Amino acid sequence: MAISRIEANHDVALDVGTNYTRIATREEGLLVEEPSVVAIDTRNGEVVAVGRSAQEAVSSYARHVVAFRPMVSGATVDFDVTARLIRALVDRSGLRGFSRAKVIMGVPAHATSIERRALRQAAMQAGASDATLIESPIAAAVGLGLPVAEPVASAIITLGAGSSEASVISLGGIVSRRSIRLGGNTIDENIATIIRQRFDVVVSPSTAEWIKYELASATGRPPRDFLSVPARSIKDGEPVQIEVSAQLIAPVVSDVIAQTVRMATEALGEAPPDLVHDVLLHGVAVVGGHANLRDSSTVFERELGARIVTVDDTQRVVIDGLRLCLREASGFRRFVRTAEA
Repeated sequence: MAISRIEANHDVALDVGTNYTRIATREEGLLVEEPSVVAIDTRNGEVVAVGRSAQEAVSSYARHVVAFRPMVSGATVDFDVTARLIRALVDRSGLRGFSRAKVIMGVPAHATSIERRALRQAAMQAGASDATLIESPIAAAVGLGLPVAEPVASAIITLGAGSSEASVISLGGIVSRRSIRLGGNTIDENIATIIRQRFDVVVSPSTAEWIKYELASATGRPPRDFLSVPARSIKDGEPVQIEVSAQLIAPVVSDVIAQTVRMATEALGEAPPDLVHDVLLHGVAVVGGHANLRDSSTVFERELGARIVTVDDTQRVVIDGLRLCLREASGFRRFVRTAEA
């Protein structure tokens, strides 16, 4: 079946995250939402597949095909591979005219100038004529409909796969912020490590994530005590079933949660008192895939002393905000200047 081609109309929103890449246009909405994964043949360095097909390729091909994530903590570690990921997903989306497109991208507020330049370069190497950046906390706030340009404070905590940041926003800029390069993937990796040490087996990244959502709780009160988990023996490579307890993984979860809460507390503590009053009055929005961890809102409410605003779709608010910025480009030029400074 032929792919329906969509004219880019010079407006493309692009959110390249550690775990997922999303592409949208002003008119058509979300076109692509696929894993930020590239399958590479280690014998020649060639890209075999990208996105979901890359995950399938790694599981079905020989061992010389490996999965590579070109984004770590929201920053590209290989802009050439990132460009190939973007190019392939743009082609998959059915977009035409990407070489004439005005591309707007989200970037973590904590990204360095080098990381920002690398992200822009990846988009342009993928074929875009130009790419501008908006800091992800501001894009998320725009996506949530918060009054980011007004003289009141909006607070947002972004809990991503590779990093987390807390920001207080007012008059179109970030007044105070804190970030840590820890996120949902950190918990998954720590779970996989502690299971390997305890049982002498390995579990896949998707299994570690499943364990997190089934057994972990930010408050330390899990919904169940044990979970039967598929794994592979390190000794002989044979598949096995193990019983993982909530008690085993609790310390690695609580450590990341504690650091995240400390980060958010420090961001609020650095904001002017009148803006903190706004935050206490209107609440704090928590977004990102890691925000789905059980009871995380309860912990933030208790530790910050502020109401947590519930978000229906925690993972798409950035791409939604980028789309809104495309629709009202003139009103968001200040955000672009801030992000690229």
